[in-house]
Amino acid sequence: MNLLINVIFCLCDLVNKRQITATTNVVAVLHGSPMFEGKLLKVLIAILFAVFSLGTLSAHPEDSEETSAVVVFSPNSHTKYVGHMIANIKEAPLMEIVPKVPYTADDLNYRLENCRATMESTDPKIRPEIANDLKNVLKYDVIYLGSPVWFRKPPKIILSFLDKYDLKGKKIYLFVTSGGSPVFNYIDELKTLYPSLNFVTGRRFRPDEMQENVEDWLSSL
Repeated sequence: MNLLINVIFCLCDLVNKRQITATTNVVAVLHGSPMFEGKLLKVLIAILFAVFSLGTLSAHPEDSEETSAVVVFSPNSHTKYVGHMIANIKEAPLMEIVPKVPYTADDLNYRLENCRATMESTDPKIRPEIANDLKNVLKYDVIYLGSPVWFRKPPKIILSFLDKYDLKGKKIYLFVTSGGSPVFNYIDELKTLYPSLNFVTGRRFRPDEMQENVEDWLSSL
């Protein structure tokens, strides 16, 4: 761009000093005309303004970059641990889905016959209420959505979140924390329930996952 600007200034200088030579008699006659020189100067000035405008646009490429946010439901802090790593790596805000009725240790104890997690997972109509306002998530282009896996499916409060906030048009990357449950059923369940949303891919992490594994996953996206 600097080279083009220098060329334009040189051309302007040549016009002012009447040093432009013509290759034909017609151009030679026109060159001697003040009207021709005035029009040429106007064209050169217009080009100069266009060059500066392009330079201003290209000086701010970050304006077109996608913005990201991390959203987690983490009743036992495992998912929040991984979510913190993703938020730090992506320099993104971390938002937590807080249930209006907190989950106790017994609520998450699958050994109990009627534990809350089991009852919610087996009832397709249940949508646990969310206590906090997460509408700021709508400002972001990319959402990293994380939770534990309950019976190979997302906890029902994740469905409450997706029902409440319209994430159409956003890229959604799923991550789950589990000692062994695969992520594929989790992803398939959400794709079936929300076919209009863009669930790009997902990854399972251990509750004590190493940061380099999280970094490798993010780099692969």
